[in-house]
Amino acid sequence: MKSRIGLWLGLAALSGAALAQPAGPPVRVGIYDSRAIAVAYVRSDMMRQWMAALTAKRDKAKAAGDEKRVRELEAQGGVQQKRFHEQGFSTASVANLMDRIRDEIPGVAREAGVVLVVSKWEVMYRDPAIEYVDVTLPLVRKFTADPRALKTVEELMKQPPVPLDELADEDAGH
Repeated sequence: MKSRIGLWLGLAALSGAALAQPAGPPVRVGIYDSRAIAVAYVRSDMMRQWMAALTAKRDKAKAAGDEKRVRELEAQGGVQQKRFHEQGFSTASVANLMDRIRDEIPGVAREAGVVLVVSKWEVMYRDPAIEYVDVTLPLVRKFTADPRALKTVEELMKQPPVPLDELADEDAGH
């Protein structure tokens, strides 16, 4: 029994030593407020182009008398509207939106001196040895530079997100 306890204590000591951070500069991780990304996208030319293309498809289907296709396209717009609502007011993933600026993210990371960029709502544990750098605004500017949109984003970031389950309750009430 004593040998098992000794083994466990030895393993615990080794694992603690392996987890100790080496001396040196802290690892820097970029975090962003996903709600700000959603609001910036909704206010962007990218969104306007997506909406124009969806509307054009719907209008073409209407002109052709294809009611089934019209309903499909309108449903697609409704689903996307609900998703934007979840992304803009709560903590739903914006990975689909970040894909639109994928090639620009490494530049934002380099400029901020970070090795990773992640939604701040997806960080489950924050080790005190890691430095977190907010890269929200540089990412937002990849979607839009509109001063009104930037002001909206800055105000939004001062408010806590609505929990997704509460947002779903609000949607059901309408």
